[in-house]
Amino acid sequence: MWTKTSIQGNSIVYDNASLTRNIEDILMERFADPSVLEKSLADLYDPYLLHDMDKAVIRIKQAKENNERVIIFGDYDVDGVTSTSILMHLFKTLEMQVSYRLPHRIHDGYGLKQKFIDELAPLWVTLIVTVDCGSRDAEIVSYAKTLWVDIIVTDHHHVPAEMPDEAIAFLNPNRSDCSYPDKQLSGAGVAYKLMMAVAREYFDDTTYQNYLRESIDIAAIGTVADCMQLTGENRIIVTEGLKQLKHSRSKGIRQLIEDKIHEDLDADVFGFLIGPRLNAAGRMDTPYKAVNLILNNGKSLPQTLREIEELNTLRKAKTAEFVEYALEDIDTRNNIIFYHSPDIEHGIIGIVAGRLTEKYYKPSIVLIDEGEKLVASCRSPDYFSIVDILEKYKQYFIAFGGHRQAAGFSILKEKYSEFRENITAELNAQDFSWYKKELHIDKCLRLDEIGFNFLEKINHFKPFGMGNPKPLFLIEDFISEWVKFLGKGRDHLKFESRYGFKILAFGLGEHYDILKKRESFDIICELAEDSWQNQRSIMIRVVDIVI
Repeated sequence: MWTKTSIQGNSIVYDNASLTRNIEDILMERFADPSVLEKSLADLYDPYLLHDMDKAVIRIKQAKENNERVIIFGDYDVDGVTSTSILMHLFKTLEMQVSYRLPHRIHDGYGLKQKFIDELAPLWVTLIVTVDCGSRDAEIVSYAKTLWVDIIVTDHHHVPAEMPDEAIAFLNPNRSDCSYPDKQLSGAGVAYKLMMAVAREYFDDTTYQNYLRESIDIAAIGTVADCMQLTGENRIIVTEGLKQLKHSRSKGIRQLIEDKIHEDLDADVFGFLIGPRLNAAGRMDTPYKAVNLILNNGKSLPQTLREIEELNTLRKAKTAEFVEYALEDIDTRNNIIFYHSPDIEHGIIGIVAGRLTEKYYKPSIVLIDEGEKLVASCRSPDYFSIVDILEKYKQYFIAFGGHRQAAGFSILKEKYSEFRENITAELNAQDFSWYKKELHIDKCLRLDEIGFNFLEKINHFKPFGMGNPKPLFLIEDFISEWVKFLGKGRDHLKFESRYGFKILAFGLGEHYDILKKRESFDIICELAEDSWQNQRSIMIRVVDIVI
C-alpha cells in the first residue's frame, strides 16, 4: 500500500496487491450482497414494509371512491418533481380528482407551509400527499387537520424528534420505528413505493408489472439527481430505469436524450444531462416547467424544451460568474467556508457551495439576502455531516433541514454574526488538516491492456455513481507525445499517446506549463466508451496526475 499526493493536492491511495488481481474480483468486493448485480424489478422490496403504508393506501382508496379533491405537494428540485410526476400519473390513470402544488424556491422556500393549507382548504381539498418533504412539518400537519384536510407524508429526509404524528400516514424509511430494509431511498423512491402499493389494488398482474416498468425511469432520475447510494434497492431502480429510458412514456424525457439514443447509457445520463435541466427550471424559474415536461402537460413540447434549455444555459453562466466572485472573496483559513452575496441568484447558491466544498474539501455555506433574513445552502465533504452540526445550532434558525452532505437553513440577519462566529470556533477547534480527498486506485494498468474486452468486464458492474464509483486506474510512467488545450479555453487538456487513445483531462488546464515539460508522469484515470458517428472508441478520462 502506498500513498502519494497529486498535483491537485489529493491523496492517491494504491494497493500493490491489485497488480495480480482481476478487475471483476476487485469490483465485486464493493457489494455486501453480490447477488444484487443480477436482481431486477421483481426483486424490489414489498412496499408494505414501509411503516404506515397500509394506512396510506386505505386513505387514497377512500379518496378515489368518494371523488375527493387531492393535491400532491412536492418540492422544486429534481427529486421533488419526479416524485410529483410519479404519483400524478398514477392518480390520473385511476381517474382521481388530483392536481399538484409546488413551492417556488424564492417566494415559498422548502416544505409545507400554513399558507398552502389556507390556499387549498377553501378549494375543497381534503387530502394532501407530500412527496420529498413533510418530515419536519408536524405543526402544519396539525393545523391542516383543524381545517379537515388530511395529509399523507412521504419523504426520505432526516426525521426530527417531533414527527408529523397527526398525519394519516408518515412514509419515511428513516423513521426509527420503520424496519424497511433499505434506508437509502430517494424521495422519488418512496413515491414509487407508494405507487406500487396503490397500483396493486387496481391493476391485474400483467398491467401492474407493465406499469411498474413504465414508471421506473422517472424514479431513477430522482434517485441519481439526489445523489443517493447506488447500492441495494437503488441499484435496481437505476439499472431498470436505464433500460426503460429510451422507451420512456415521457416524450419530454425522450427528447432530452435524443442525441444519445444509440449509445450505451450509464447513470451519467441522469446526473449530467437530464437532472441539471430539470433542476434548472426550479432554480431559475418555476418547477412546474419540469413536471410539465415529464407529464407532457402545458405548452407545446418544443417550447417547453426550449425554455428549459435556456434556463439551464443561464444557470451555467450564473454559476461560473459567482464561483469566480466567491473564489476572490472567501477566507479559506477556517475549517468552514462562508460566502455571502446580496446579488447571487437564489437558485444557484447550492451549486456554488458545492463547488467551494469540492475545491477546498471543507464544509461551505453560501447565503443570499431575503429581506430581514438570510437563506443558506450548505455542502460538506464526505468526512463531515453538515446536517448534524446544524442540528446543534437550530435555535438560531427560522427553519433548516437536509442530508449529511447537503442542507439548508434560513436565519434572521441579526442572529447571523453570532451563529457564524460560534460554528466557526467549534469547527476550528477540530483538526481537519489530516483530511484530504482520497482517490483510491482500483488497479494499475498498462496502455496495451486497455481494450473493449476489458471495458466490458467493467461495464458488468454498471450503473456507477454514489456508493459504486467508476473504477479508477493508475497508468504509471505515462509518456505523452504532446499535450494541448482542449477547446477554445484553457480549462481542459488533451494528450496524445503512442496507442492512439483519446485522452482528455477536464479541469486540469492550470497545470499545462508543468506537464508540457515532463517526459512522463503517472495518470489516474477512468475508462469509457466513446461513440462518434457510430464509430466506437475508448476514451481515457484523466482525473488526476502524480508527478
